[in-house]
Amino acid sequence: MSRQAAAQQLRTAAPAVIEAYRAELLRLGSPLATREDAWQQCRYQARNIVAECAQSLETGRPAEVTGVGEYSRLLGAHRVTQRIPVSESVRAAEVLWEAMREAVTRAADLVPAEQRHSLQQEISTTFRTVTGARLYQGIRGYEEAARPEAPAERPQGPSGLREQAELEPQALEVLTLREREILEAVREGLTNRQISRRFEITEATVKRHLHNAYRKLGISSRVQALNKMFPENR
Repeated sequence: MSRQAAAQQLRTAAPAVIEAYRAELLRLGSPLATREDAWQQCRYQARNIVAECAQSLETGRPAEVTGVGEYSRLLGAHRVTQRIPVSESVRAAEVLWEAMREAVTRAADLVPAEQRHSLQQEISTTFRTVTGARLYQGIRGYEEAARPEAPAERPQGPSGLREQAELEPQALEVLTLREREILEAVREGLTNRQISRRFEITEATVKRHLHNAYRKLGISSRVQALNKMFPENR
């Protein structure tokens, strides 16, 4: 028996882990499981966490995954528009670990008895590391999105206020279909890389579309784009 066999056992158990994870979140009444949009995001994170634990177990070193920090920060910001408190993400991490316990025990049974305890501790450490990094970035994104924006300077006088009020609808109208599609993908919490894969375009093209959309909307960030394009979710 080997670490590779234990890692494969953990990968094989992933679907059952995710199923148990959602069942417990539903029992707790967590919006991360009761809302389909939030669950799709939550499941994506959970599957990656289990996969990273298995990879780390197999290679003996931390898994190297690009884009995790950016995705988690965007997801944290998206939780504000979904009106899901960040505490739900913290609780979900503990629920996921409980859902993994049986799978971790079975994986440990595939190595010599004297190594089982240390292997379980190793998986636990990896889990705490990868979830901790995600939670940190997610909380950062949540706090940034929840922070009130500084009031913009507006022209003085009634005519100036009317002019400002008329600018926003006009800006929305000049967005191209692709710019709107990409902003919808941002709304889902996708990273630039994931957006590029969805629409089969380069990341540079995604950035160009976002830059053009931001310019037309008079904004400078993803969070501002969500607040301006989808005010109903605020």
